[in-house]
Amino acid sequence: METQSDVRFQIPRDVWLGLGGIVFAGAYWWKAARIPISPLDGAVNAAAIPMALAYAMVLFSTILILRAIAIEMMFVRAAKAARTGKAAARPKEAGAHYFSPREHLRAAGVIGIGIIYLLLLPRLGYVLSITALFFAMSVYMGAKVGAYTAALAVGIAVFFYFLFVQILGIPLPAGIWVSLLP
Repeated sequence: METQSDVRFQIPRDVWLGLGGIVFAGAYWWKAARIPISPLDGAVNAAAIPMALAYAMVLFSTILILRAIAIEMMFVRAAKAARTGKAAARPKEAGAHYFSPREHLRAAGVIGIGIIYLLLLPRLGYVLSITALFFAMSVYMGAKVGAYTAALAVGIAVFFYFLFVQILGIPLPAGIWVSLLP
């Protein structure tokens, strides 16, 4: 039987994962900082996005560490405050969630839709492919098949097309159907 004095702070697994994430982010940043900068680069060069990803990895790893420590501290406080004969039982893994086979199949369906999108992208082009992706994903997640869902998918696709092509100047795949136009 555990007593209040037996309850001690244990370093959670997420702390180690967060520290590993910070080390990985440091190595990633170091490699990104060595990307050659072209004299033709503007305000944003080739290394900007990878370095921003490294900063984001550090930020999210730090949040993971702080969250894990806070949860562990709350458990220790709650266990010490328990006045019953038993201290609060420590879960096997704090916050662990075990997925059912149905949840695994749903995740596999999302991956399958993504793979189909990637296969259609070069043939149909960006606008049609992303419209199909948003429509299929919406229906897969429970939206009703109908004009509203289709219009929303088209609207999102057109928005992203204008964002990437017109505003940011990033060329996207046009697809083979464009060659059929006069």
